[in-house]
Amino acid sequence: MAFKVFLAFVMIVCSTNAANILMIPVPSHSHCLEMVGIANELVKRGHFVFAYVPVKFKTHCFDSSNVTVIDFHMSEEGWRRNEEFGDFVTKTVFGGRTLMNSEFPSKMNNLAESVCEGALSSTEELKKLQSLHIDITLVDAMPLCNCLYYIPRFLKSPVVSVASAIFEGDSGMPFQTNTHPLLAVPYTSDMAYPQRFLNHLATVGFAFSLNVMNVFYQTDIDKLKKYVPADVFHIDKAQLIRQSVLFLENSDTILEYPKATFPNFLRVGGLTTRPTKPLPEELEKFMSQSKNGVVVVSFGSFLKNAPPYLFQKLLKVFQNLNHNVIMAYDKNENYGNVKTVKWLPQNDVLGHPNTVLFISHCGKNGFFEGFYHGVPIICTPLHADTFSTAIKVKYHKVGSSADILNGDANEILKVIKYTLNDENVRKNMKKASAIFHSAPFTPQERAANGIEHVLKFGGDHLKPVSSKMSLIAHTMLDIWFTLFLLTSIILYIFYRLIRGCFICIFCRKQNTTGKKKKD
Repeated sequence: MAFKVFLAFVMIVCSTNAANILMIPVPSHSHCLEMVGIANELVKRGHFVFAYVPVKFKTHCFDSSNVTVIDFHMSEEGWRRNEEFGDFVTKTVFGGRTLMNSEFPSKMNNLAESVCEGALSSTEELKKLQSLHIDITLVDAMPLCNCLYYIPRFLKSPVVSVASAIFEGDSGMPFQTNTHPLLAVPYTSDMAYPQRFLNHLATVGFAFSLNVMNVFYQTDIDKLKKYVPADVFHIDKAQLIRQSVLFLENSDTILEYPKATFPNFLRVGGLTTRPTKPLPEELEKFMSQSKNGVVVVSFGSFLKNAPPYLFQKLLKVFQNLNHNVIMAYDKNENYGNVKTVKWLPQNDVLGHPNTVLFISHCGKNGFFEGFYHGVPIICTPLHADTFSTAIKVKYHKVGSSADILNGDANEILKVIKYTLNDENVRKNMKKASAIFHSAPFTPQERAANGIEHVLKFGGDHLKPVSSKMSLIAHTMLDIWFTLFLLTSIILYIFYRLIRGCFICIFCRKQNTTGKKKKD
């Protein structure tokens, strides 16, 4: 009897401590996986985690989790925009152009607005969320997707922002342009004066550009007022992210760059990393029988949409290696020493003792999984922050980078062989991995610790004053302008005094000369 009473007491205590937590990722597989890494740890601690995603968002990132998915419908126009955005990214990348062009912001915003419209107009799903009494919401802080923050505002829930990179203008973090390069610039943290100058202009300019774009790309509030109360939209969406109680950035200090952070900003790089699980029998056999080791190749979903010639070029390269190669592709085939698979358990393959090299486009999740398992990496950057990651890999000497789009087969093969044979690269990556594993908490635990802290105490005591500042005050442009103005005034006064002195001296000389001539 006493045991039953004790058990009932424990269950009551556990239930009162458990929280209902909502995740709102953008419809992208890699972004979803970041959040699921946090969700699995929260579920392990007894919390209930829900995800609010479009019904057609087909992803298996929730398969290995205990996340309850609540899906909503998007309009046909919204899904057309989604397909257009995917086609645009593919054509841009494989057309040799950068995504940082004038079309990208509008297409990205159009997609985000379609997601937000579907999420906020799904009345039944919103009622279901309201009935859950959500305690805290994790929102994807991807730039130009700020309208997602209207959902937790409607639910009256505090917000945790999650992203691979969270910018200073959004988080209130101090600008550190002298040591921390903007993702879009090709610099490391060790910058000479010209690089620091250009990086400062780029970083501050980017922050103002995001603000302008968020103002320019407005949410169609009139359309949503019939589903959601008008007071939800009283705060401009550009300012909503600043109200987050916590920021979780999928970054780290070891293979990225150290930076000063406020207490409400946690670096939790490696959210998808975990110990390995047993491989399927056929895959384990392929890995174990590879005498010279295995090269793992994965470009996310990009290679599946690549032109056929690119696959043929890469196949030619890999067939010239003395190693076995396993590559994620759209079919299960064997090409001599090269095996392609539709589904690759990337983390588990990277953790296999026979894996000697990882060739990847270097998205954040793949990069950290290779780093976690101590596998040297060759970055083949294709879009967004992958170029920045490739620079970091070379800077820290834990791998190399290769241009698979424009480089010929011989150049790519040369880079692979060099990296495979470089003992220093292997040692550097093993050391970095050992430092990563020595941390007292895993990335998922650090994220969950932060979330539980703000659930218990709120986040006001963690917030810096800069979170309430305007962007002009945050970047100290007002102070620099005042200093410039004062310096200009002082120099002008000094100039007038010197000029006046010279005029007086000149006049005296003229008068003296005139008197002498008269005498």
